[in-house]
Amino acid sequence: MTEGRVTARDVAKAAGVSPATVSLVFRNKPGVGHKTREHVVAVAHELGFEYDAPAAPRKTSTLLLVIYKQHGRVVSDTPFFESLIKGVSDATYQLGYHRLSVTYFYAQQDKAEQIQALRSIKCAGIVLLATEMLAGDVSQFERLGVPIVLLDNWFPTKSLDSVVIDNTWGAWSAVRYLTGIGHRDIGYLHSTTEIRNFLERQEGYLSAMRSAGTMDIDPMHAVVSVGSTVESAYEDMMNYLDEDPYLPTAYFADNDIIASSCVRALEDHGYRVPEDISVVGFDDVSTSALINPPLTTMAVPKTNMGALAVRRLVSLIQGEAGGEVVRISVQPEIVQRKSVAPPAE
Repeated sequence: MTEGRVTARDVAKAAGVSPATVSLVFRNKPGVGHKTREHVVAVAHELGFEYDAPAAPRKTSTLLLVIYKQHGRVVSDTPFFESLIKGVSDATYQLGYHRLSVTYFYAQQDKAEQIQALRSIKCAGIVLLATEMLAGDVSQFERLGVPIVLLDNWFPTKSLDSVVIDNTWGAWSAVRYLTGIGHRDIGYLHSTTEIRNFLERQEGYLSAMRSAGTMDIDPMHAVVSVGSTVESAYEDMMNYLDEDPYLPTAYFADNDIIASSCVRALEDHGYRVPEDISVVGFDDVSTSALINPPLTTMAVPKTNMGALAVRRLVSLIQGEAGGEVVRISVQPEIVQRKSVAPPAE
């Protein structure tokens, strides 16, 4: 080591890390593991390294919630997303951030222009509502240079923290609830909109059917493909019922919108729910308890999901996340109402 003042480069060489890592440690920035951080600090102390911190820039107290719309067939002004946004908003202020800026990002509009508008918002970090996103859509947000937490989606090719629903387990649990009260022939009201949530729920449905002693029944024989909006799900189910359909004793639906729309179609064709056919939804939106019959569904802790995303984001902003990439998966739970009954004799 050269004589004179100890430099960050000297510390990096002695600690076996890069000068950039030393810089991150002493500027208290994220991206360095806890053990590495402690090691660098110990080596610096031993060498007598003195760090002259630059004048700290004024920290922004704004968080940004970006609501990404690929097509809007799933992400819309429904009670589900209202609850998610409320959770994000409440946690933002509880954790000492004075402003939450909420903006929509439309995949079908000029992306460069929208990204430039986001750059003009001086935010500390972003919660990205990624329900309708694909992995390739994420890079443009990563280039904004602030911490990001994904909400309601995750991507195996991206090293980003996320808060998601345990969709596979939730669908599996819904089907096992139906088999537990005697249903054997269980159909599936599956959305034609391909998002990860619905694909994972399909996996859970198929897994539960195959493990419930129904191997002699092909679970795909009673899958009805329907749209994901109130109107399209109702219309598609009506068309299916017009064609002398095969009907199981119960249906599991991808979400409550689909479930309630298909219940209406069934009743308009003279079928009684749950006396003739039981129906289970997913999400437990506020309107599910108000329809007739009130909908049995898998309840998702929507407000808590939004709050969890903000808590993780604040940990990243403050350099307290530990360096690991985490996926926080919340489990739904069954809410029993009046749309399910044991199968008729």
